Amino acid sequence: MGARDLLARAAEAGLDVTAAGDALVIRPAAKLTEGMRRALTQAKPELLALLAQRNRTYRLPPAEADAAHAQPWDEATIARFVARVGLFLRRGFNATGADDLAERLVLRDLQTDDRVCCAECVHFRPARCGNHRGAGLLGAELGLDLAATLQRCPGFEAV
Repeated sequence: MGARDLLARAAEAGLDVTAAGDALVIRPAAKLTEGMRRALTQAKPELLALLAQRNRTYRLPPAEADAAHAQPWDEATIARFVARVGLFLRRGFNATGADDLAERLVLRDLQTDDRVCCAECVHFRPARCGNHRGAGLLGAELGLDLAATLQRCPGFEAV
C-alpha cells in the first residue's frame, strides 16, 4: 500500500496524520489500532515526504520557480533572501514555509510587483496586525496564510 492510500485509509478510520519534524503525529491516538500503527511506522519515510510536499503552502509553481531562477541571483538578492528567511522564522513560519515565501518575494521583486505581504511589515506580530485599523482590517487577528498573501496595504511599513 502506498503512502497516499495509507493516508486515505487513516482518514477513513478517523485519524489525522501530520508531520512534526521527523515524527508522525496521529490524532486522536485512541483510534489508532495496532495494525494501523505498524503500517504507518513501515511507511514513515514515504509519509513524511508526502506530508512535507503537501504542507508547502507558499511554494512557487514550477513555471514561477523557473522564472525566479532564470538568472543567477546577485549578492544583494541572496542577502535579501537570507534576511527574509530569518525574519519569517522569527515571525512564526516553519523553515520550509519561510524559505518558500522568501523565494516567492524574490520573484515579486524581479517582476517589480508593488504588492507586499504582512509578514514583511513592521506592524506584524505572529497572528496579529499591530496596525489593523490603518490596514483597513476589522480586527487585529491575522493567520499566516493572510500574512503571506501579496496585497496592497495602506498601513504597510517595511521592516
